[in-house]
Amino acid sequence: MKRFLLLITGVVMLGLVSSCKEEGPHKDDIVRFSAVINSTPTVPKATSSAQGTGVFEYNKTTRDLKYNITFQNLTPTSVTINNPSPAWEAGPILYTLAENPTGQVQGTIKLKTAMEEAVLIAGTLYVNMPTAQNIYGEIRGQIVADKID
Repeated sequence: MKRFLLLITGVVMLGLVSSCKEEGPHKDDIVRFSAVINSTPTVPKATSSAQGTGVFEYNKTTRDLKYNITFQNLTPTSVTINNPSPAWEAGPILYTLAENPTGQVQGTIKLKTAMEEAVLIAGTLYVNMPTAQNIYGEIRGQIVADKID
């Protein structure tokens, strides 16, 4: 009897495990990301009323990252994507998206390596907007994968 119950329990557990659908940005070919951009996460700390948003779409097959970033209440010297380690620290510039932009930056870049793809999907990369007054960044926003419904 114990063996029978153990067998039934095993079959039920196997059914539960196999019915779980694995989801997430690591599984899809097209992954969408977003960023809320403000002065809260800046390193070193900056205080600014400026704010922005970023919308991103990454194609794993072509390694193309499309971006549309809007901002207000600041005049950045550039808009960059940076790669810190750990994610909450300041990190080196990975890509410069624009120099002296006004209001909106959009385009496409091609990620160069699998490591860049991995840190993008892991949520480590961030958008940074330095200004003449805050050369390390007046506003910043982590690029994170959108939730899957």
